[in-house]
Amino acid sequence: MNYEIEIVEGHDYSSYFWFRPVVFEEECDSIWDGTVELEEEFCIEEEDIDCFLAYFFYKYFDDELIYNRKRYEWGERVKGFQWYLTYNFFTYETLKKMIEDILETAALLETDYDNPRLDEVKKKYSIFYMCSRDDPDYKKFSIFNACSKKGLSYDGEDVAIKKHISVVIDFYHRFAKRLAAMMDNNRNTNIISIMGP
Repeated sequence: MNYEIEIVEGHDYSSYFWFRPVVFEEECDSIWDGTVELEEEFCIEEEDIDCFLAYFFYKYFDDELIYNRKRYEWGERVKGFQWYLTYNFFTYETLKKMIEDILETAALLETDYDNPRLDEVKKKYSIFYMCSRDDPDYKKFSIFNACSKKGLSYDGEDVAIKKHISVVIDFYHRFAKRLAAMMDNNRNTNIISIMGP
């Protein structure tokens, strides 16, 4: 396996999601006043998030978490996991459950790829984010890329995805390890913000 889905250390201002531990001052009414971002950070490109991780972020997002209830824009409460420049807060407890789910998914992808339990998580997998542009499988489907829609699978793409699934399995393991390390490195808080570009 030569291709690797990138996890960038530090901050990238372009189309990346930012992962940062935060301290939240509960007495503050607004997250914009009460959120202190800690120094450690890593980023993942938004298309990689959309294809491989968004399923888990939506599944584990807690709309009733006190910090998420204080998200307001233009006087309206922001609900649900948000994509653009909005804090999405997750507690360490929730993230540990999510990591466990991601690792179980990785194990199933490796041992039982066609298991119906994987149907939802695989819906947005795309060969375009699983191999390099010079890979024959990328080239085979690139003619459709200009008019592709999210979640739309082309004839034979599922075979190519299955062939390259080790890339996703590796990414899940590296992501789980990096997120766990962030929690371990920042024991003075129990919240991580995931913010989209």
